[in-house]
Amino acid sequence: MSHVRSQVHEWSSHLLFTDSQDRPYWALRSIYSHEIDGGAKSVPVVIDGEEWSVSLSFQKSGVNPRESDDVDQLYEYRLNANGEGHRKIRLLIQPRLGWENDENRPKSVPKSLGKAVNVRVDIAVNVEPQRTRQLVPYLFQGVFDELGVGWNRGFFMGQVHDYSTVTQLERYVRVERDQAHKMVRSGGVFHRLFTLVADDVGSKAVYSADNRGIVGHNHQIRLDTKAISQLFPGWRTGGQLKHYHPEHVGDRSDDDPLAHPKIGFLFKKGWNDDTAIPWGKLDDLQQQIEENLVNFLEWSDVPTQPGGWFVEDDHFKPVASDRDVAFFDDPTPEIEQEQDSVILRTMSRLQESDRDVLQEVADRIPRTDGGVHVDELEGATGWGSSTIYRVLKRLGGLLENDNGNVSFVSSKIAERVRDVVEQVDRVVDASARAIEDVLSVDPRDLERKGRAWQNWLNRYGADIDVDFSNGRGKVRIRQLMSDMKSDPVPYLPEVLEWGRIAWRDAGRKITDFPAFVEYDVNDGTHTARVDDMIG
Repeated sequence: MSHVRSQVHEWSSHLLFTDSQDRPYWALRSIYSHEIDGGAKSVPVVIDGEEWSVSLSFQKSGVNPRESDDVDQLYEYRLNANGEGHRKIRLLIQPRLGWENDENRPKSVPKSLGKAVNVRVDIAVNVEPQRTRQLVPYLFQGVFDELGVGWNRGFFMGQVHDYSTVTQLERYVRVERDQAHKMVRSGGVFHRLFTLVADDVGSKAVYSADNRGIVGHNHQIRLDTKAISQLFPGWRTGGQLKHYHPEHVGDRSDDDPLAHPKIGFLFKKGWNDDTAIPWGKLDDLQQQIEENLVNFLEWSDVPTQPGGWFVEDDHFKPVASDRDVAFFDDPTPEIEQEQDSVILRTMSRLQESDRDVLQEVADRIPRTDGGVHVDELEGATGWGSSTIYRVLKRLGGLLENDNGNVSFVSSKIAERVRDVVEQVDRVVDASARAIEDVLSVDPRDLERKGRAWQNWLNRYGADIDVDFSNGRGKVRIRQLMSDMKSDPVPYLPEVLEWGRIAWRDAGRKITDFPAFVEYDVNDGTHTARVDDMIG
């Protein structure tokens, strides 16, 4: 099942260029001082058929020149570009002079950077980051060509330096109003998320709700790094979930896109332990933001595949995404529902009769199809027919009863349950937790590639602990493991290998898989490097 592609809203960054050292800065200083008298307004520039209106200005810099420079004051140079459909780019060009004297070098500039130019993207709106990066040299070329000023076309064409960072990034989808209302109503995902993390020591969450003019006018929940890691195992980037309408919603008709809210997720450096994201990790950040968005929609029972529940606007189109994302179980306090499966999920463990019946059905039914009669179950398990019928009622989310003929509700659930109960004699508690998790999954969900990682977590009762000191995590497996292949319990290296495959299938980089594993064996708890276990 595909999911909808999100659209960038706004973002900010520092793009460092070193190929020409600091020469672009001094060239701009000369142009602004001697060629254009400090600036220009509304210069038309056409790039790839799109017209931009470009304005140039300058301001004093807060950094000092080098002792060898023959100037007393440094300046910074602005380029503001407005494109079609409310697209805009705001650039500030700043000197990075490779200061020899540490007193003059700003503390935010690494000494190892050397001579460079920083193109600070103060904000770009409705323009993808990579496209903005491509536009930078052409905006300067175009505006100076239009003004009749000479400019080196090689400036800003090279690769950005590794120190370049992303400081802010928001992506969004536009959702039909009635569907989106599920997120902000009482008991919706905003309230449930806040309830989940608000009482957790060490995490920070801020929830604000503005219903002026319309319910859901502007709802936001800000989640720090610890809070976000509770929701998405392995992710470590804090941010803000948003549901918002334009400032003046008014009485817009349903066919006006602005009558329907944006659902966005905003990353900001300040909400991420004051840590920016390296430009080289931009794709990872964009994947995480899209993953967050589609999971929040899922947890609100809003469909995530492209369809009529999404609303097209000037920039967002509800088409299938080419990003691989992982789908996670809703971690928030569950709203009571009238479903047979609630009976089992509220139990701390499966009853003995439940396990016996599940084991027998799993053993007797072929992997393709078929069923087993209650009379056969009665003889094989030793439980009376009345007990078996009570079991079938309790396990209504797993087993079907068709006039006494018992089968699993789907082949996918049959496979999952069969895998789990193979270890039931040695790991009853972990198996019970995993089987309970199966009940909360729509059978169609088990087909999703993006469910691979959550399914692996559910099967082995695994947790992901993140070590912020080195950026690599630890996977904690609660189910009894073995490092000997001959043991009847799960073989740890094989379990970890399947975990890495599931991690990859969920769109994650193998190199980011947790570095350590903590697991239980008969003689206690052990910790090992994952690479030592599976190579």
